[in-house]
Amino acid sequence: MRQMWALMLGAAIGMASPVQAQNQAPPEGFRIIGNIYWVGGEYGSYLITTPQGHILHDTGTAEMHDVIVSNVRKLGFDITDVKMIISSHAHFDHVQGHAAMKKLTGAQVIALGGDAAALEAGQDNSAGGFRGMVAVHVDRVIKDGDTISLGGVTLRALWVPGHTQGATVWRTTVSEGGRNYSVAFRGGETPNAGVQLIGNPRHPRVIEDTRMTLQRLKALEPPDLFLHNHRQSLGRPLNPALPVDRQCVTCMDGEAFTAMVAAAETSFAERVREAEAQQK
Repeated sequence: MRQMWALMLGAAIGMASPVQAQNQAPPEGFRIIGNIYWVGGEYGSYLITTPQGHILHDTGTAEMHDVIVSNVRKLGFDITDVKMIISSHAHFDHVQGHAAMKKLTGAQVIALGGDAAALEAGQDNSAGGFRGMVAVHVDRVIKDGDTISLGGVTLRALWVPGHTQGATVWRTTVSEGGRNYSVAFRGGETPNAGVQLIGNPRHPRVIEDTRMTLQRLKALEPPDLFLHNHRQSLGRPLNPALPVDRQCVTCMDGEAFTAMVAAAETSFAERVREAEAQQK
């Protein structure tokens, strides 16, 4: 358990930068569980299929666009059947492709609060203020607790504004082998490493919002499957009772989710202490 804690703490810190390169090429598209598919690429993008069209979670960077389109087609789906585009959080490495995908599919872009504003403006309003955003019209601005539904599939939004102002954990339930499994898609936990925490001009409440985010994640019933948007290394096999494709490099089980949140809370508390000490 100690080894796992160290690995998860390293992941919480190491995944802080949206410009961090991945070490290995990601797999091609495949079905993870139920109606959820991995469609690429360097950063996680997921297709949630329904009989009435599909939901695309994260479009990644501009370079991922062709990868996602190709993987969707190889899996036997029509990319123009994507009806909704949602996101984990408004950093360029997860949403830069929204505009191109919306143009290709005509899908509705759906986002929460501060992230919706960032997408509309094409301007990162997180504490990091990273370059690379591409403006896209947001068709539906949602609030905490709102749901989206398509073809019998419903996802509920949980607002977690620590990483970006509108970061969202999307939650749903899927069926596999006659059983139901709770699934949550990662939104974000803490601000990027090295960003200004006290008096940040883009996100003045970043400390308060991050503490609230961590409390909300701690209070959340650990999902059976937590789908991260960066490659993860658990330091152990995924729970063998979880019927997911084992090539899933972003899959985490409930125990790993709990450890991730605890590690993020520990590291963020230390960052705040250091920031406060520098103000004295």
